[in-house]
Amino acid sequence: MTDFTKAKKWLNDADAVIVTAGNGMAREEGLDILSEENFDDLYGDVAEKYDVHTIGDALDKKFASWTEQWTFWSQLINNYSLNYEPSESMLALKKLLKGKEYFIATSTFAHFFENAGFNENRIFNAFGDWTKMQCSSGINHGLKDDREVVRQFIAAGKNATEDLVPKCEVCNSEMELHMPLNAHFYPDTDANARMRWFLTGNEDKKVAILELGVDETSPQLLDPMVKLVEQFGDWHYLAADLRQDDLPDDLQKRSLAFDSNSHDLLMNLAK
Repeated sequence: MTDFTKAKKWLNDADAVIVTAGNGMAREEGLDILSEENFDDLYGDVAEKYDVHTIGDALDKKFASWTEQWTFWSQLINNYSLNYEPSESMLALKKLLKGKEYFIATSTFAHFFENAGFNENRIFNAFGDWTKMQCSSGINHGLKDDREVVRQFIAAGKNATEDLVPKCEVCNSEMELHMPLNAHFYPDTDANARMRWFLTGNEDKKVAILELGVDETSPQLLDPMVKLVEQFGDWHYLAADLRQDDLPDDLQKRSLAFDSNSHDLLMNLAK
């Protein structure tokens, strides 16, 4: 039995599938926050003024004004989320999960899975979601959808003014992206709770964990999941971007690691 045949059997036999998706999956959907390619061409004013040359570095930068900040954020969200089309990889994942009970835990923050049509109540965005915004005061006043704000900034272009900057309905502080850009980040506790209930409800069932492009930037999506598979005898672990010897010895018979990217793994599994 080939590894792909075995992996397909584990997925087909599973009562539930847990997907963990990291930077590798984000790259498949067109967003590589660490790449310098094309950044200066797309965001030349930002690159020159703040000496940043990747999306990741620019997200970490505090801009001189909220208008500048929201203008740049809006360009990112418009480019990668509002105009998003699911990749072959995402369509393959949808095919694999059709008819399955599933939950998705992801450090990708660009609303990919929601835009692709997955159930929003079955997604936990561990690093937030940049189509949502939160109060910048440091007090949790709840989350708001920011996509209409983004559309307004895109329409205004270089004529955007301070009056477009969204304000908190509770304290009138400026709103910021729902991402861990500073100490103000509040994880989505409701989604986290739903995921925990999903895990608890499937402890005694056949479960396949499908890891897609999780790396050292999101260990909370890797190590705890491996521990769960070690704990529950009917759980299996399937991973892209890993070697088999990267996984614990006692997990070797219930795990398969494919030293290939998420796209290649998903396309082979969906055949």
